[in-house]
Amino acid sequence: MIDTYLLEHLVAFKKHRTLSEAAQALHLTQPTLTRSMHKLEEEFGVKLFAREKKRLYLNETGKVAAEYAENILRMQEAMEEQVRLTDRRHKTITVGSCAPGPLLELTPKLTAAFTQMAISTEMADEQSLLTGLNNKTYQMIILTHPLEDELYYSKHCGSEQLCACLVSEHKYAYENSVTFAQMNGESFLMVSEVGVWDAIVRKHMPQSKFLLLSGSESLIEVADTSSLPTFSTDLSIRILGMRRHRFSIPFADEDAHMDFYCICLESEYQHLAKWFKQLS
Repeated sequence: MIDTYLLEHLVAFKKHRTLSEAAQALHLTQPTLTRSMHKLEEEFGVKLFAREKKRLYLNETGKVAAEYAENILRMQEAMEEQVRLTDRRHKTITVGSCAPGPLLELTPKLTAAFTQMAISTEMADEQSLLTGLNNKTYQMIILTHPLEDELYYSKHCGSEQLCACLVSEHKYAYENSVTFAQMNGESFLMVSEVGVWDAIVRKHMPQSKFLLLSGSESLIEVADTSSLPTFSTDLSIRILGMRRHRFSIPFADEDAHMDFYCICLESEYQHLAKWFKQLS
């Protein structure tokens, strides 16, 4: 059995064409790499290299060996990834979402429903979520629309209403609602990871500037000493509470209201059935 590191050294030599460059890429000394090349020839029992004017290069047999080495390393990497993924699926339910709000509300419920499993969550764009669901990186995803294809099971899991979070001195602080058009041109403080809401507010308020902050704690800290508007939602208010010294005024625009759907592969439904049955 040929050691994996020897295959890695052979592939590096094929890629970089010289011992010196391959050794540098592998963070090895050239003599160490030379010994690996000799070891490979001993393992195969054939010549893999030709030598000419102090230069070493692959002969035809060596080229075949290097191609197989590349394939073996790719297969080994794929094997390791699939083994880890399979183990993860048996111990963890991984949920991907297009927005942070649903994760705030649903993660505690998932934890209560699957007490023997860890719940892992992350946000991504829709295409990445679909890819992850299809390759089983995610056991469930949350989108703003159901998937009609028979390969998937979709169920409505909640909604969210976007609000402008305003200081008491703001001219719209005591209104029942505002519109994107009214707020367009103002500068906002905003968390950097807001998922699909990012595109919506930029689309409808093109003259506005959005000062991005990393994480809600940073946003709260800066907002406490700033008069700039921020955003909140009815969902975040329900879970995290109202912001201090601010009024949350809902946007009246249609795009400021969003429905969410939990989606899994139809083939995985039985595993998640008790969760979907809880959704109203």
